[in-house]
Amino acid sequence: MSVSTAAPGASPAALTTAPRAHRATLTGATLDAGLDDLAALLDGEVVRPTDPDWDAARAAWQLGVDQRPAAVVLARSESDIARTMRLAARMDLRVAPQGTGHGAVALGDLADAILLRTGALSYVVIDPEQRTATVGAGATWGDVLDASAPHGLAGLSGSSRTVGVVGYCLGGGLGWLGRLHGLGAGSIVSARVALPGGAVVVASPSEQADLWWALRGGGGTGVVTEFTVRLYDVPRLTAGSLWWPRERAGEVLKAWARLLPTLPREITSTARVLRFPDLEELPPAIRGGSFVLVQAAVVGSAELADRLLAPLRALDPVMDDVAPAGLEVLGALAMDPPDPSAGAAEGVVLSSLDDAAVDAWLDALDSPQCAGVVAADLRHLGGALALGEGDDAALTGIDGEVAAVAIAPATPIASLEQAAAMVDLALAALGPWVGDHQYANFVERPVAERALVGVAVDRLDTVRMTYDPDGTVLRRHGAGR
Repeated sequence: MSVSTAAPGASPAALTTAPRAHRATLTGATLDAGLDDLAALLDGEVVRPTDPDWDAARAAWQLGVDQRPAAVVLARSESDIARTMRLAARMDLRVAPQGTGHGAVALGDLADAILLRTGALSYVVIDPEQRTATVGAGATWGDVLDASAPHGLAGLSGSSRTVGVVGYCLGGGLGWLGRLHGLGAGSIVSARVALPGGAVVVASPSEQADLWWALRGGGGTGVVTEFTVRLYDVPRLTAGSLWWPRERAGEVLKAWARLLPTLPREITSTARVLRFPDLEELPPAIRGGSFVLVQAAVVGSAELADRLLAPLRALDPVMDDVAPAGLEVLGALAMDPPDPSAGAAEGVVLSSLDDAAVDAWLDALDSPQCAGVVAADLRHLGGALALGEGDDAALTGIDGEVAAVAIAPATPIASLEQAAAMVDLALAALGPWVGDHQYANFVERPVAERALVGVAVDRLDTVRMTYDPDGTVLRRHGAGR
């Protein structure tokens, strides 16, 4: 089966199938026959509920998510993605693309969908002269950082090495270089996208420009097989953490909040309350302890970082490892766990952060009902992340001063439902300070898309009706307006 690639300027209407009024209910025999046909053509493989590797194939990064699609396709090439799209259009199935498995909760029900796993497409090609990285659909930011750092270049990655480039950028992309350079979505130079029916098109400012716009923070449409993203020179980086005992959280967080309006774009920081488990592999200084931290990445000299962080250092941290660093620190600074786990995480965007908000946040975290919240982050926004700062994109920024995130693992003592309840209680304490705009990559449960992209939702609807009129491709937060 060949894969058609649209010529530049080709009409999107010629690349999609006619709308259907409803989705057919496939019999098991019909579905199996279609999957047999697909499997014979793939470079990868089809995994079905009766196969021994079914549970591994359908597992999300958040192990508490029970993904139950009609089948899983483990793609190994762009052709595999296009062939899967063609089968889905023919058999009236949906397609749920997934690279690393982050953000799976927001996909919703997969009962009539093929889960399309793209993790094997993890290639990264760096062009140091053009300062770009071309990445496959399964590439992670760790892959990009390892390839780009030797050239003194970095992408607009997030806090975790394990997060996929594609999903991160489709949802916006908030990272350590964000206040200086903006959302990761704004760094998308071009994309290759598989559409229903199997056509693969290039989306860029000069080709399928409306689709390119939708990919830049709006969740996009179709299945991205490849991104080219802009990289940035980082000639000097100073980064690290300031640590205090947990009982000093009130004064530290209030001092940090008062400092935020004075900080230039060159610094991005996060104030965190962390509880470390009593594990032998952890350093003795933090094992089993609770701390408040301010973590910062400064694009500039140690002298600049010293000047910006002086008011916090005046509070006498018990540990201070802020120092000149290589770009590799961007993937390790947040200390995110490297392996999948079960638990609950959720985030909100705050319009402001004052002393009363800090007190409410800490009171909630100190309550027995939130005892399982092990990480509670406040992430500074603004600068190039501010709404309207970015150029032509579905999401040009985040309308708020701070993003708050709470994380609680599922344990033998606390179920997944109990962990989620703890996270909800912690974030509910910040209700008076929560704005109308939310950030897709920090919202695990499906929400109305208008809360994520504002008025851009109307243009997104138009783009999707052009390229995917039947809603073949599932996307996070795709249900509701």
